[in-house]
Amino acid sequence: MKIVLIIIASIFVLAASYFLYENSLGSIPFLLASFILFFLVRRMSKKSKLEERKDTQGK
Repeated sequence: MKIVLIIIASIFVLAASYFLYENSLGSIPFLLASFILFFLVRRMSKKSKLEERKDTQGK
């Protein structure tokens, strides 16, 4: 189910990006993508730090 939502969201984002590029607003999708990627990497970093702390405390 999660994969289906990701595919639907990706299609929507691609369509919106195409619309914005046609109206000379092509920098907006890049700005939004940079925010999304920043928060994804931040969340992944927090998860890895928590796992690392659990590993060091368990030893």
